[in-house]
Amino acid sequence: MSSILVVNEISTEREEIARALEAEGFTVVQASSAAEAVREIWGGSFTVAVIPTLLTGTTSSALQKQLDQMAPELETIIHGKNDELSVLVRKAIKIRDGEAAA
Repeated sequence: MSSILVVNEISTEREEIARALEAEGFTVVQASSAAEAVREIWGGSFTVAVIPTLLTGTTSSALQKQLDQMAPELETIIHGKNDELSVLVRKAIKIRDGEAAA
């Protein structure tokens, strides 16, 4: 089963993304901050990390770069508040199934 790390400081958004991914068979680990995401990367093995465009204390591109250095095999999906959840889920499925990179 593929594991996904969902990073989002807003719990309702994070949980909504997690539920949609779990419905597609993913194991989801949630992180409420960039710092928590880094700790989770050390402790787990993930196929994909989903991070928002807006983060407190850092940028999505800085977090993406840090995660890439820690786990080069990890694909990252950066999503905006107005991006459709179904599109995000389809991207994750394509990555899991080897059809596409983020």
